[in-house]
Amino acid sequence: MELLVVMAIVSIVAVSAGSMLVAGMRTFQARHVGNMVVADMRFAMEVMARDLRTARSVTLTSLDNTRDITFFLPGDSDTQPRGFDLRSGTIWRVNPNVADSAIAANVHSLLFEISDRNIVITLTSVREVDGIAGSGLPLILTTRVMRRN
Repeated sequence: MELLVVMAIVSIVAVSAGSMLVAGMRTFQARHVGNMVVADMRFAMEVMARDLRTARSVTLTSLDNTRDITFFLPGDSDTQPRGFDLRSGTIWRVNPNVADSAIAANVHSLLFEISDRNIVITLTSVREVDGIAGSGLPLILTTRVMRRN
């Protein structure tokens, strides 16, 4: 009789511990995914800000409800602009001399606003990645870039 009571208690403790372990692993995975999205978005923001800060000519274009931006850096020819655009949830850096490169994934929207010598960049992440909820998403990052040229 005592053995049955002990086995029942051990079973309850084991199931509880297993449930806590699974919940902890899910939380870790969700935060890890959220942190990776944040890191990608911060990197993209820095790359865009660095290029746009030194741009000598900037033009906004709008395609499929997303905002794209094209620009020329000092020394570029005036026939092939560089740019950034959002395609299928990924921000692409467009360079006429090399293949386009992806700089951030899991992006829902990309918005540029130009006023005088300032450019405001706003990124919004997707709500969830691979169906993982609880990752702290969506996230909105905004920065203001003052052009030098």
